[in-house]
Amino acid sequence: MMWNGLQVSLLQAEISGSYVTEFGTQRKPTQGRNFLWIHVQLENTGQANFNLPTVEHFSALYAATEFKPAYGHRQGYPDYTALGATLFPGQKVDAWLRFDLPATAALKDVQFVFMPKSFQVGVSASSPAFPWGGQHPIYIWFCER
Repeated sequence: MMWNGLQVSLLQAEISGSYVTEFGTQRKPTQGRNFLWIHVQLENTGQANFNLPTVEHFSALYAATEFKPAYGHRQGYPDYTALGATLFPGQKVDAWLRFDLPATAALKDVQFVFMPKSFQVGVSASSPAFPWGGQHPIYIWFCER
């Protein structure tokens, strides 16, 4: 997906019931939850510096619910929040985002969303007085391809 010279790609998605933190300890989700991990790549294909989107620009959709990324540094995996703020022309970075989803979630039922203009996706039909699609670009990937 390309937006204003920023190439955004979903490289990999996986669900886990625990992970090892950057400090070597094991972290488990709260009861009834699992961790969704999204490996995303961003590349500045333009001619000017690009401010990296913050985590609020990403969501996971499952069972008519929107989930925002949660903090979680997994040992041996670059974390999105540790990336710098600026992406220089020609620069490419990749990192992981963590989401906490219900344990019933399967990759085939989850979508990953990038919203260049940060806002809530919402899961009900848009009001005619506020047509989301006309004002905000939304890019969606299925997590299981």
